[in-house]
Formats: sequence, structure tokens, C-alpha cells
Amino acid sequence: MKSIVTSFLFFSILIIGLHFSQAQTADSLNYYSSVINNPTQPNDLAKAYKFFIKEKAKHSNNDNSLANEIYATQQLARIQRELGYTSENEKLNLESLRLLDKIKSKTDWTQITYMSIINELGKVYREKRDYARAIALYDEALTTASSPAHQAILYNNKGQVFEHQEDLENAIYYYEKAYENAIEANNPRETARALSNLSFTKSKLDVPEAESGLIKALNIRLKNNYTADLGSNYDHLSRFYFHSNDMIATKKYSDSFLELANKNNLAPQLIMALKLKIETGEPEYAIEYIQINDSLNNLKTERRNNFNYYVYQYDKKEKDLQKSQLFNERLLYLLLFIALASISIYFILKYKHKKEKLLEIYHTETRLSRKIHDEVANDVYHVMTQLQTSSNNNKELLDDLEHIYNRTRDISRQNSTIDLEISFAELLSDLFLSYKDDDVNVITKGLQLIDWDNLKDIQKTTVYRILQELLTNMKKHSNASIVVVSFEQSGKSFIINYKDNGQGTALIKGNGLQNTENRIHSINGTITFESAIEKGFKATIRI
Repeated sequence: MKSIVTSFLFFSILIIGLHFSQAQTADSLNYYSSVINNPTQPNDLAKAYKFFIKEKAKHSNNDNSLANEIYATQQLARIQRELGYTSENEKLNLESLRLLDKIKSKTDWTQITYMSIINELGKVYREKRDYARAIALYDEALTTASSPAHQAILYNNKGQVFEHQEDLENAIYYYEKAYENAIEANNPRETARALSNLSFTKSKLDVPEAESGLIKALNIRLKNNYTADLGSNYDHLSRFYFHSNDMIATKKYSDSFLELANKNNLAPQLIMALKLKIETGEPEYAIEYIQINDSLNNLKTERRNNFNYYVYQYDKKEKDLQKSQLFNERLLYLLLFIALASISIYFILKYKHKKEKLLEIYHTETRLSRKIHDEVANDVYHVMTQLQTSSNNNKELLDDLEHIYNRTRDISRQNSTIDLEISFAELLSDLFLSYKDDDVNVITKGLQLIDWDNLKDIQKTTVYRILQELLTNMKKHSNASIVVVSFEQSGKSFIINYKDNGQGTALIKGNGLQNTENRIHSINGTITFESAIEKGFKATIRI
């Protein structure tokens, strides 16, 4: 009887302890998430960073807790945005997208999270003035957005990109689509947002109904108590009336914006309100604007410095601890290391040989390109010039020489040096565009979402050449009208799927396909082909 009671007490304490631990974790999540929104101490963001780094590590490599890992990754991205580290923010959001893609069962949460990540990335690309990438991101999101509310958000964001570029007609087009979808979704917040943006853009083109639209958007937000969104309305109305030389109305709405900012006690909003005052003819607010702006910049610098120092100290302690543990483990692994050393040396030499072989191929291609262009093509062109100025006009010979010249020029282009200083995504886009014409449409998917920085230059060159080889074969032999090239990244692996609707072939590996296999094997990758007569051609590349 005593043992039963003891066991019962033990399991009761264990369950209570587990429940307490879970509750404590939930409290910490809520606390550090709120700290990111409103840090009050210089070390707040650094402490939140340390907490969510541990949370992320705790849930990584576990498909059953992907949601927790995504949440921690998103919080880390928010911290980087607060500190102004745009590149880190972008990388973490792209990682969140890849993690989210692993969740097979899609729910409202996954869709909301996806939209949040897309919106954040869109802001990053707008700030970087990478408008093409922002548009591509929104277009890809629109292919999966099923609800009118989500479509309204994406169309509104597209409109903002075009408005940033002063392409007002396209901005109006997408704002109108956002407005229509928001009404269909019966979503007052998105309706007001789209209508305010639409009406303000129309006002820049002096469209008559712009004023009524701006007033209607303001009334929707006032009626629904959307206090956080009112600043945008006051800004739009004040600028509209300033453009119309109605200084009384201008002051009325700029005063409302300033009053709202002071009431909310939000420094970024106060900066915007003061800036509006200055830009609409009230320069006396300039001193206050400069003081608050300097204060914000100083605070951001202080937060960055504290963050960097705190994280450095944290990393140093972690490394010191790891070194201590490593010292004890080294004795244990010493004999194993000696046993494996010879095997490791063998594989290192083998890899080195492959790398040297690949570099030799690369240099040979470059040398071949220069030789064809500098010697063959120029000599042929010289002969053509001489024949044209000669008294004996042999048109057939000239045509043959022109054909040879064009062939050598094409060979030179196919083997020319690739400028990897340029964005690799842009290089591939240009490659696909060069094969696109009235007869062939080349479609890409996922190109802009790949982190190409993870590939070495020699791997990028190989990918470029293989895709060039596949497209050249398509152009010459397949009579295809549609080519689809999709890109995806899974961890450290890259997968490229090529597919066309050409006449297909019974697979016999000639020089072209054999070249692609040789190239991909030299960088430890694989390529598989699938084709049959009248069934098109497929290739899958894995690196």
C-alpha cells in the first residue's frame, strides 16, 4: 500500500512539474514577443534574441514541431527588422517560407503565416528598391491565395509597388482589384485601406471622385475604431488638400495626425506626422522633428551596440563551454580519427581531382570561346569585307560565309564567360528570355525564392551551362511551344525541374545529354531524363 501511495505521489509531482514547465514556456513566449514590440531596456532585444535562438534550436529537425520553429524564426526576423538589419531579416523570412512549405496539411494558420511572411518580404524588397522581385513574390502568392481577403492584401501591396515607381495607372488598376476583393470578403479594414490608397493615387491624376473616396475611407475606419490605421487617412487627406491649395483642410487633417501620434505615444508615427507638417507648409515643426529623429537614431544605434555586445558575450560563453566539452571528448575520438584519417585523405584527393578536372573544363571553355571569336569569327568577317569590296560579286559565297560567321558567333555566345558578379537569378532570367520568342514561351517558378548565395561559383556555372544545353536542344530538335523550369530548395539541396511539350524522343544519350551528365557529376550532383515520342522531354537536376 505504501509503494502505491509513493508511486502516485511521484507521478502527480511529475505531471504538475511538466504542466508548470509548459506554462512557464508559454509565459516566456508571450513575454519576449511583447518585448520585441516595445523594448524598454537596452538589452531587451538581445535577451529576446537569445531566447528565440534556443527555441528555434529546440524545435529544429523535428517535423512534428515545425509550427514552433517557424514561430521562433519569425520572431528572430522581427528582431532583425527592429534593429535595421534588412539582409538578416530577409534570410530569416525566406527560411520561414521553406519551413512552412514542409507542412503538408494546410490550415488557416499556415495561410495567415504565409501571408505575413510574404508581406514582410515585400516590404524588404520595396525598401531595397528591388521592385521586380517584390512583384514576382506577390504574383506567386496570388496563385495560391484562395480567399478574397488575402487577394485584396496582395493586390493592394502590388499597387503600392507601382505607386513607389510612380506608375500610377498600374497602381490604380491593382488598388481597384484590392478594393473589389475587400468588398467581396466583407472586410471593412481592407476595404478602407484599398479605398484610401486608390483615392489618393487618383488624386495625383486629378480624378474628380478622389476626395469622396478619401472621406469614405476615413469614415469606415472611424466607425470601426481602426485607430492604428487612421494615420494613413490623415496623411492622404492632408496632402490631397495641400495639393488643392485648401490650407484650412490641410491643417485640420495634419493636426489630427499629430494629435493621434501624441496620443498613441509612438515615436515613428510622430516622426511621420511632423514630417507631414513640414511638407505641407508649417516649417516651425522642423526643430521638433530633428530632435525626435536624432533621438530615434541614437536609440537605434544604442540598441544595435548593446545587441551586438550582448550576443557576442553570449556566443563567447557558449563557445567556451563547447571548448571545455570538446577537450574531454577529443581523447575519446583520437583513435577513431587515426583509423578514419586514411579514408578521409582518399576522399579528399578524389574530390580535389574532380575539382581540378572541372576547373580545367571551365578554363578550356573560356579559351575556346575567345579563340573562336578572336580568330575564326574575325577572320571570316574580314574575308566577307574583302569580297564585298571586290569586283567579283559571288553572292552564294557571301551567304555561306555569313552562315559560318553566325555559327561561330553562336558558339562563342554558348561558351562565353559567365559574369557571376551579377545576380545569378538575373543571369538565369536573361538566359530564359533569350530562348523565348513568338513560338516558344519559357515559364519559371520559384526562381526568385532560391538563396543562390549558397552555391559556389563553379556550381552556378555548371547549372547555367546545363540549362543552356537543355534549352538549345529544345530549340533545335523538339518543336516545343512551352517550357517550364521550376526551382526549389530543401535544406542544403537544390532541385531544378525542366519540362517541355516538344515532340519527345527515344532516349539515346548523344553528346549533348552526355555533356550535361559529365558536368553535373563533376560537382557531385545528379541529373535524370525522361522522354518518349510525342510526350515531351523532362529533366531533373539535383545538387
